[in-house]
Amino acid sequence: MSARIARDPSPFRSGLTHGALGAFTLTFVLAAGGGAMHVLGSPSAASPNVRMALFDERDGDTPQLNPRLPGYEQAIGIAQVEPLPRPIEASESEPDLGVEYAGGVSVTATPTTLRAVRPKGVRINGKTVMPGQTFSQISKTEQGSAAAATTAFMPATASAKSAIDPASPLARFSRPFENPEGKPTVSIIVGGLGTNRTRTRDAINELPPEVTLAFAPTADNLRGWVQEARRAGHEVLIELPMEPYDFGRGGPHPQVMQTGVSVDQNLKRLSTLLRRTSGYVGVMNHQGDKFATDADAIDPITQALSARGVAFFEDGRLIRSDLQRSARDAGLAFGKATSLIDARPGADEISQQLLLLETTARERGAALGTGQPFPVTYDILKEWLPTLDSKGIALAPASHFAKQSLTSGQSVDAGLNSQG
Repeated sequence: MSARIARDPSPFRSGLTHGALGAFTLTFVLAAGGGAMHVLGSPSAASPNVRMALFDERDGDTPQLNPRLPGYEQAIGIAQVEPLPRPIEASESEPDLGVEYAGGVSVTATPTTLRAVRPKGVRINGKTVMPGQTFSQISKTEQGSAAAATTAFMPATASAKSAIDPASPLARFSRPFENPEGKPTVSIIVGGLGTNRTRTRDAINELPPEVTLAFAPTADNLRGWVQEARRAGHEVLIELPMEPYDFGRGGPHPQVMQTGVSVDQNLKRLSTLLRRTSGYVGVMNHQGDKFATDADAIDPITQALSARGVAFFEDGRLIRSDLQRSARDAGLAFGKATSLIDARPGADEISQQLLLLETTARERGAALGTGQPFPVTYDILKEWLPTLDSKGIALAPASHFAKQSLTSGQSVDAGLNSQG
């Protein structure tokens, strides 16, 4: 009878067997998970689609559409704010002659009128010169228009005061401001305060009292910070957390305004946030690029804020916001920032945004900018703000800007997201 010798299993064969089993298991799990998301997932919970352009888009330059592509006529038929020319960097060798070619679409709009203009001329020193015109003719025409605009803007301030309930927080807690000469005004809001003690105290003590301060919803000792800021002469805003598209990534605030909850729940959260302190003239959004696009969600909020007699400010980061329309329908004092001045927290970038505020103030009579509690932002503001008076521009608290919306004293901008 022959004996069979027992041998250990081959390591190579065992490795292949286990590797194949592992690959099969992983493939099965991934396929099952993908199928479940495809069947059970909600398209409304996904982020919006973004079209990527295969070219370098620098400093907000809007790419020109190919006129041979389908949909070109429909795309340019929508009003779009004319992009500002990109400043020549110090490293570039081309001289700045103060001439730019106007290729975008500019908008002149009021709360009741929207007129799209497609300039085809040449822009010289910020003025569009059309074929058959001279620069001197344009300068004389715009000087007359500016004088008329200034005259038309001045009565709006007086009528705005009469339209505001004197017992409302907007009237009681706003910083006094007079502008008898009718100068263009610039307003600045510094937000995100209360979470860093040093930077919050620096904003309160080092920035001029005309700068409005907005405190984060997560700020500790919120009541104490508000009292300290008001003692220093600042107006105060409270930031309202609103649902972004990437909701849930950064630990959302428990009282965040959401599109997926009931109106009563959102109003309850709003009341909880506003009861934390008093003495504020208004509120400002914190994030909210998803919430601000849902009219059914935001309309009850703006109506509740209007009933409380406060103002609402949009920080300039929202692209497809419906807040301005909702505030107008609710009779809510509203201010939309021209830009976030330190979206790129560098000295050159901040200075360019402040120059944009100056230009906007001269063209429209008033401009609003928002900033974050960065040391570089404080340093640039402390150098720039004292120069406004010599430029014929008045530094006004944010409440002055918002009050103009009650009497059509603000212009309304319409624009498209360059990313589609």
